Amino acid sequence: MDRDLRRSLVILAVVTLVTAWFSVTFYFPDEHYQVLEFMGFKLGITPASALPWEFSARIRPWFQPSVYFLIAKALMALGVTDLFTITFVLRALTGLLSLTALALLARAISPTIEGEAEKRAFVRYLPLFGFLPYLFVRTSSETFSAAFFAAGLAMALERRSAPRLALTGLLCGLAFESRYQTGLLGLGLFAWLAIVAREKPTGLTAFLGGGAVALALGLLADRWGYGAWVFPALGYVDVNLVQGVAAHQFGREPVFAYLYLLPAQIFFAITLVLMAAMVAMWLRNPRHAVTWVTLPFVLAHIAIAHKEARFLFPLAILAVSFPVLGFSPRLRWRETFTHIWAWRTSWAAKSVTAISLLGMAYFAAYPFGVRPHMPMARYLYHHDPGPIWSFTEPFDSYPLYRPATFNIGRLRDAVRLNALLDKGPVYVMAQTPLPPQWPGTKATLLYSEFPLARFGYGQAGADYIKGYTAFAARHGFLKLLPLYWYTLYRVERSATIRS
Repeated sequence: MDRDLRRSLVILAVVTLVTAWFSVTFYFPDEHYQVLEFMGFKLGITPASALPWEFSARIRPWFQPSVYFLIAKALMALGVTDLFTITFVLRALTGLLSLTALALLARAISPTIEGEAEKRAFVRYLPLFGFLPYLFVRTSSETFSAAFFAAGLAMALERRSAPRLALTGLLCGLAFESRYQTGLLGLGLFAWLAIVAREKPTGLTAFLGGGAVALALGLLADRWGYGAWVFPALGYVDVNLVQGVAAHQFGREPVFAYLYLLPAQIFFAITLVLMAAMVAMWLRNPRHAVTWVTLPFVLAHIAIAHKEARFLFPLAILAVSFPVLGFSPRLRWRETFTHIWAWRTSWAAKSVTAISLLGMAYFAAYPFGVRPHMPMARYLYHHDPGPIWSFTEPFDSYPLYRPATFNIGRLRDAVRLNALLDKGPVYVMAQTPLPPQWPGTKATLLYSEFPLARFGYGQAGADYIKGYTAFAARHGFLKLLPLYWYTLYRVERSATIRS
């Protein structure tokens, strides 16, 4: 069992580090603006005016940005000043933190699984959850909180004692200070300890004491971040739940929205399996700790008006246990689930696995992102060409990475372009990798976020954007973000080139 687990973890570690290196983008803007830009503000790089409105409203926690700040300052003291190198280190360390939490949870959950074959399947299948490396290296509050809570749950499942339960409370509290919604997971675990595990009052008190220490650390981090004594969790609840700002700004979804929001991505096949396994686990394993922590968390998010798939990402590490805890043939309704468990060797299961592994390889090597344009920001950070112009909405880079001389303007028509060309070459940015065709000019490709553009396949990227945009328009309920591949050209007059 230990050998199988080590092999699975080594595979995931390698893929996680590769993914951290290439994954310069973010899944959702909060991952950058409300974590890394907060850190950038304390580093003296990002101005307060460039931070999101949550900063002035004082409703976001500072624990995660403060941890990243300490790491960044240490790297800078060692002479590492390239911000993309620093954020790579942050992604890699976040990935290793998540992997450590997974290792702890796997060792703790294995004894709660009936049957040696089921235990072995659990640890052997860990590398097949293809979404893990991509989520592990996100600098998002969802990832940070998931790691702390999974480690806390592991502490609660193994050799419980007052000191270990104090550590459990501390880790659950740090998960809360990373993302407030994970407080529901901590409450579910406390209820399981009190009702199912029948933990003694001393153990429960130790759990609460550890949580109190985490809250104190969070309070200090918030004081440092905002410059005043505040408790952002209360403001967050007031703004998003009482006032309903998130629902008003970003929309309301039906109670069943997660049934289509969660599978609407490349890992749709394994996501559907995990969703079914989770429900089966609730019904067949009602006394298990994973059931007690996940059920209230999911139900609460179903009840909240505004829904996004990422809201359930704190369950990513716990999800690896869903299939064995839900489909095991050793629980109630054995005859039915014996057939379901045997399905894992079928061609359909192999197809699900293949899709998952292909998705993992894709995300490991390609810096995927629909709206985040970190590849272009990185190019401009390292090759600042001077003033840039665009006929479309200008790409404004990101405060953390924006060069001091960065300047981009809007071109209203070709007349303005011609006037600029009279003075020499012009750097023009487009939203597609299709080379621009302006009479009397020559456009030289400098950089494109579409990886095949450099090989002359810009038309393929433009066609893909067109098809994607049409699909997104037809399926508006999926709330797909617009797709652009920013591309930078050096444009000059053809006559100048010939001369």
